[in-house]
Amino acid sequence: MEQNCQLKPSIVFVETNWVVDVTAPAHLQSPQAIQLLERADAGEFQLFVPAISLIEARETVPRRFAPRSRSTDLRKFVRWAREANYISADDAEATFRVFDQFDGLVTNEITKVSERISQLSSHSGLKIFPLSEAMLARQITIGAMDLTLKPYDLAILAAVLVKSEELQQAGHPWTGFCELDSDLQPWDKTGSRKSTLSDLYNQSRVWVYGDFLLEDIDPIPPAW
Repeated sequence: MEQNCQLKPSIVFVETNWVVDVTAPAHLQSPQAIQLLERADAGEFQLFVPAISLIEARETVPRRFAPRSRSTDLRKFVRWAREANYISADDAEATFRVFDQFDGLVTNEITKVSERISQLSSHSGLKIFPLSEAMLARQITIGAMDLTLKPYDLAILAAVLVKSEELQQAGHPWTGFCELDSDLQPWDKTGSRKSTLSDLYNQSRVWVYGDFLLEDIDPIPPAW
């Protein structure tokens, strides 16, 4: 196992948070997420993402980055500051113009999300795979365990575990999984092991990373 800590995986799984980070409005995209895709396109490894993550991202990006919800509180502050004479009317008007530009830019960027998601399939380093009957069956099995997971998280976990096992049969001894969502990380905020989740990853030989750099690894060494 010590040797695996020093190796980079040939297969890396990503999920919804990665899709969101590479298809969000341009100024909010994650450089690390984009770098991971570039490394995959360069042949360093192959990225795998469940198709269900693309569906979830299409719902998540517009909801999370809706411009008005992000600028409303600042608008309220500027109105209050203007009326309280903390800022001048000219400064307030200039600020409102910036907010209007921001709202317009982000609104336009959100219209590009579906196109950006569709373009992911053109990347040579990225493999989008659908849910299979085996993955749906695993989802039911995992759902009966002592885990509290949202439906999308449950489907993604089952997809990653089953696909990793299939890839082992094709000659890949283990796989990596970039997981920034604490619900699917096999450790808690203190770094302690989540026994059920950790066991599931170990059984399917999935090595979990807490970032998109393939550097922040699971602090609990798997028993392979």
